Amino acid sequence: MSRRVGFLFICSAVIPIAVFAATAWACGTLVTLSASPKAAAPNATVTVTGRNYGNPPDFTNVQLRWNSRTGPVIKEVTPLELLTGTQVSVPASATPGWYVINATQFRITGPSAGTAKTGSPGRTTVRVQGSAASSNAPWGAAKPTGSGGPGGLDLPLPGILLSVALLATGLTLVARDRGKKARPALGV
Repeated sequence: MSRRVGFLFICSAVIPIAVFAATAWACGTLVTLSASPKAAAPNATVTVTGRNYGNPPDFTNVQLRWNSRTGPVIKEVTPLELLTGTQVSVPASATPGWYVINATQFRITGPSAGTAKTGSPGRTTVRVQGSAASSNAPWGAAKPTGSGGPGGLDLPLPGILLSVALLATGLTLVARDRGKKARPALGV
């Protein structure tokens, strides 16, 4: 009986892991974006770097937008400039808190012209602290932005831990039950 329960635990663990893996890599190459430093004052300069953006003439330049996909464009750069790092200024009107920088690129040619590049926008966070007058103040630790999965994808850690626990329990039950079964003698 415990062997059947063990197989049930194993199946319960493998299915969510397989679904997560298929979902995480279904989009192909995801664009990435990062900012340094992760905390800044209004009017301060932040270096933004990104990878996996398409090159003109098939794609537009990359638009860096403040706080949403439709927010104000704070800079427009080529994919090469973004790869090597580009300087952007935190808006003077930014109040203390967490903000998102989005980097979107659009296709120019082909049947999907005008649509966003597959795997975009790239996103990163910046914490605005203080005011422009206190830009020399020391900053606290920045908020962690994820586990560094594919394209910066945040992994659903509780689901993965539950799946690993189910898998371990199932394997233990199957292995424990194996030793208890009496094996029939051959040739009787």
